[in-house]
Amino acid sequence: MWRVCLFCICLYSSVFVQANSINQLGECAKPLKLSLTTDWFPYVNRIDQNTTTGVDVELLKATLANMGCQLEIVHFPERRTLFELTGGYFDIGLGASRTAKREKSFHYSIPYRVEHNRFAYRADDLQVAQTNSLAELIKSNKAIGINLAGWYGDELEQAKRDYNGFVFSDTAVKRLKMLQLNRVDLVIDDDVVLCSVIHKEQFKHLVLHPLLLSKADIHFIFNKQSVSHEFVAYFNQALAETLADGELTGLFNSYVDPGCLPENID
Repeated sequence: MWRVCLFCICLYSSVFVQANSINQLGECAKPLKLSLTTDWFPYVNRIDQNTTTGVDVELLKATLANMGCQLEIVHFPERRTLFELTGGYFDIGLGASRTAKREKSFHYSIPYRVEHNRFAYRADDLQVAQTNSLAELIKSNKAIGINLAGWYGDELEQAKRDYNGFVFSDTAVKRLKMLQLNRVDLVIDDDVVLCSVIHKEQFKHLVLHPLLLSKADIHFIFNKQSVSHEFVAYFNQALAETLADGELTGLFNSYVDPGCLPENID
């Protein structure tokens, strides 16, 4: 009995000390601002003017709640999101891969999921269906729908500088609609996003290509102008505990069609 009581006292003391330490840092004195694209289902799902959910959003909310912190979400178009964050107006971003350029402005959390980038195309486009590389697509002068602010691996970043066949649009839904209407030949994005939007919007003639263009760990990022390294250390501890509790798996199962879960995409 005494051992149980002693354990409870120690656990309570540890949580109390951690909570006090977080409060002393000051970041949670007011809601932390999340700079966010309009929609990136299933990771970001804007229901209405005041309600935003999604796998990444809910994971962030749960982690901050465990720290006693609150979140305020502000939406911007994709191409403005990182600009606003870099400008010091916001505190947190999500769904970020690690690059040397971003590391100058942002602290990174521990990774919380892995992103696999592929492309969607029209099922009757046999030339694209038989493609074995990004180089083949570029050589064939294919129009490629893509997110300007996204990072899809070194090969694609180089191609974005050298090839003028990329077409930029605000959301994955808009890019896939362009594909459906023959305005682009393929759309590159996270494969769970592509699969989920195709299923949700019932784009019956669009399919995923099995070619893996890139793979990367995904992180939350924090503005160095407004968030301290010490706060990120506490956040990482809370995030690790949230992940260990199975929160991410539960969110994927709640938001994603079984056929679009990472383990089920070919």
